[in-house]
Amino acid sequence: MNRRICFVAPFGLGQKTTIWARTLPLARVLAAYGWQPTILIPPWDTPADAGRSWRESGVQVINVQIVGGIAFTLFRLLHEISGLTPAIVHVVKPRAYAGLVQWWLWQRRGRSTPRLLLDADDWEQAWAPVNRYPRLLARFLAWQEEWGIRHADGVTAASRWLVEQIGRVNPTAPILHLPNGIDPPAPDSLRWSPGGSDVLFFSRFVEVSPTWLATFWRTLHVQRPRTRLWVAGAPIRPDLAAAFRREMLAAGTEAAANVVWLGYTERARLAALYPQIGCAIFPAEPSVLQQAKCSVRLATTLLSGVPVVASAVGEQAAYGAEGAAQLVPAGARPEEFAATVAAVLAAPAAQTTLSATARRHLLEQYNWPTLGGRLHAFYTELCKNTTPVDNKPL
Repeated sequence: MNRRICFVAPFGLGQKTTIWARTLPLARVLAAYGWQPTILIPPWDTPADAGRSWRESGVQVINVQIVGGIAFTLFRLLHEISGLTPAIVHVVKPRAYAGLVQWWLWQRRGRSTPRLLLDADDWEQAWAPVNRYPRLLARFLAWQEEWGIRHADGVTAASRWLVEQIGRVNPTAPILHLPNGIDPPAPDSLRWSPGGSDVLFFSRFVEVSPTWLATFWRTLHVQRPRTRLWVAGAPIRPDLAAAFRREMLAAGTEAAANVVWLGYTERARLAALYPQIGCAIFPAEPSVLQQAKCSVRLATTLLSGVPVVASAVGEQAAYGAEGAAQLVPAGARPEEFAATVAAVLAAPAAQTTLSATARRHLLEQYNWPTLGGRLHAFYTELCKNTTPVDNKPL
């Protein structure tokens, strides 16, 4: 039986989390099951990696050269796949280079061609208005996403919302719910310790509106005037951060003075910050963007033991289940969210319980060996059918 797998990435191992936080851990587990995984990367966002290859934990990582433009980069990706002769090509996100590879391979399907699988960890077209894509580009990316779903022998999806949506687009494709997981914490990993009274908000400035956050903070500041809000993360667009800052100032000078805007935050900065934190917040509007995603940051924050207050939206409800987080109903008003945060900050014993429960829940339910085992079983079942599914009309 051919055990070779080729994951085709849309981007490199930079700040975008999908490859290093999802694809690579899954590939490591598959290698332990006897598969021979390769991750093929067009590193347009990490050009220093172009042409570099290495092996780690049984996984071959290949960064193709990116000189010459899209056509030449696509040719190099296809050339590598041809040389690997994989049983499965697992396309990571149905867009950009990865989506083009899927389209090309589908046109040339036959009895000896690999099965084409798709991994979805976002509803990509929901990002079009956030990123302000030109209309034609947005329409192309939406077409590419749904075409990729319709033309796949199987799909892995990071959220239950995606499972349902993909099932509507392609009712015949086998679908595996495969959320983002965690590795057991290393001895030097980030760990929360009790005693802090501040609030930490990891944000890309798209989870809630500026008005929502300002109202939340104004309400919480009245109840806890000494508490500070630390906002960690870089905005998707620079103007988004400016809008949040304006709303905070409008909420009151004193409240705004207790907000610290950290921007993109390195691990060492977080390690120094954690002792000051009483809880982290993950508010989310019940939008498509928030329901579709599966937050790596939420998973790692829970694993580090930080008490979490989160909106019960999408996969956040699952990560925070069984008392792992203090969940707030989807669509709750900012005043209600603030009241829940205030209650957690006022109860050190509850913080300690949340911390211990979160770590246990994540380690039991979201460890990569368990999730990778599900993918191994999914592959094995798909490979029992020796012939890929028939080509579908464009």
